[in-house]
Amino acid sequence: MMNGKGKDESEIRDTICDCGLAAQMEAVRNGWLQGRYHSGDGETVAEMLSFNSVFEINPFEVGARHAAERRIYASRRRFVDEWFELKGFSRRAFLSLSTGEMRRVLFARAILTGAKRIVSDDLFDGLDVVWRRKLRTIVAALRQGGVMVAAGGRSAFGRQSFDVPAKRRAGRRNAVAERGGRVAFSLRDVNVSFGKRTLFRDFSWTVREGERWLLKGPNGSGKTTLLALISGDSPLAYAFDISLFGKRRGAAGVTLADLRAHIGIVSAERCAYLRQTIGEQLDAALRRGTRILLLDEPCYGLPPPEEAGILSRISAWLDSHPRVAAICVAHRRGHVPAGFTHELSLAGKPNAAVRKVGRLCGE
Repeated sequence: MMNGKGKDESEIRDTICDCGLAAQMEAVRNGWLQGRYHSGDGETVAEMLSFNSVFEINPFEVGARHAAERRIYASRRRFVDEWFELKGFSRRAFLSLSTGEMRRVLFARAILTGAKRIVSDDLFDGLDVVWRRKLRTIVAALRQGGVMVAAGGRSAFGRQSFDVPAKRRAGRRNAVAERGGRVAFSLRDVNVSFGKRTLFRDFSWTVREGERWLLKGPNGSGKTTLLALISGDSPLAYAFDISLFGKRRGAAGVTLADLRAHIGIVSAERCAYLRQTIGEQLDAALRRGTRILLLDEPCYGLPPPEEAGILSRISAWLDSHPRVAAICVAHRRGHVPAGFTHELSLAGKPNAAVRKVGRLCGE
């Protein structure tokens, strides 16, 4: 019931708020895939979590006090800031955030609405190990406060622990990689900063054909940015010494289209920005001529029954294309296709240790 000055508090608290892929797609609807690498402009996290934004208040309306909404917002804002550690990136543009960081902001926003029920396709999609653990604690606190949190129609805790390595069939031995194939791509002395935030300093990496690398690191450590340097989605791809298939990007006669014709991409960002499903992206990526396959969270947004089928399809294709170099970003061991034997772990801080492991840990 309306009280003449805004929504009744019971009406607000009876709403259902989505903080999953649908919410992310809505939040980035005015953005574009490569936009995060071109500008830091746009709505900041602080603006997105402001009272007027959360409750979609017209700043020019006269007379309305919105007392119920203000009580709910004030009672939850302090907890949200503390729970989600928002102070560190409150001034950053929302569109510049990583997928995992976006998820944290969207969940925080859902809590601030005062919704009694919060839903998501998968609460933990895109979150690193640390934040999956923290979110479980947050969800437990919300449930104690009477807020129902559900993932894909299930209880948020109704699924097996995400930190337990899943059993997967071993990939076929890749003789091409073991013999030391030709270089698929190389990056030399890469330096990437966004404002005061430095992701890479004097970073170099070489991947040979046939090698299968797992790319790990906390949310915001630069995993997707690194893939964008390889694919050419980032304009910084032309600022450094980056070569693909023996051709230096930006050299005379070397076009982006020529290089991209041999790169297959599957990413969470394409789900959100381009509205492409993982299956549709795979259809385009697993094609004749692909020499580098970039997998940025290949199970993003998928219900558990579909994950195994997608991973099996990727593994089978890689088995039949032994010369293809593949990079996979994943936060859960069970979301890595079989056959990945190398690991690069980004520490999240420039000049901190960046581990390159010849054999995948846990295999």
